[in-house]
Amino acid sequence: MKGDRHVPRAYPSATEDNYFRLKESYDLELAVAVARSYLHAAIAHPKDTIVDGWSISCLPSTGAGRRLFTINVGAVEGAYMSTIIENGVVDGYIMTVYVDRRTLEAASGQPLAELERRFENDVFFDNATHAMFRGRAVSLSTEVFASNAAFPAGLPWERPAAALADQLLSESKCLYSRYHNQWLADDVLRAN
Repeated sequence: MKGDRHVPRAYPSATEDNYFRLKESYDLELAVAVARSYLHAAIAHPKDTIVDGWSISCLPSTGAGRRLFTINVGAVEGAYMSTIIENGVVDGYIMTVYVDRRTLEAASGQPLAELERRFENDVFFDNATHAMFRGRAVSLSTEVFASNAAFPAGLPWERPAAALADQLLSESKCLYSRYHNQWLADDVLRAN
C-alpha cells in the first residue's frame, strides 16, 4: 500500500538486483575471495555473528559508487573493495582493511613509519579517522589481482584486523544491517 509506514525500505545494496549487477559487471569471484579473506582473518565466527555483528553491502553508494562491497563490523567499516577507474573503464581493484595499530606494530616488530617505508610501493597506510575507531586504527589498502587477493607477504595484517574487529564487535551491534546483502554473504560464506 502506498505510503504504508510498516513496509521496510529496500536499500539497493541489500537487493538481489545489486548482487546480479556485481556478478555481470565486475569480477565477482575476486570480490568473494577478498571478502572471504577478510572474514577468515578478522571474524572468529562469521556465521554466528552475521547481521547482528557484521554485514556486507553490495555495490553500496559509499565512495561515489566505486565500491563492490563494504563489510561493516559493529558501528564502522571493517573492509571494502573498490574499483580503479582509468578513462571511464574498470582498470583494477583495491582492497582496504582496518586494523588495530598497536597489534600491527607488535605483530611486525616494527613501528608504523617503518612499515610504511618498507611497503611504500605496495600498500597505502592511513590513520582511520572515524570517532568509533578511537585513534586505534589504521587502514591498509592494496591493489588486488585475480591471482593474488591479499596483502604482500611479510605484512601481518590478519591478527591486527582480528584484534580491531573483536573490539568493535564487543562495543556495538552492527549498525548497517539494513544494507546487508544476503546473496553476496551466501557466496562469501559458502565453503570452497
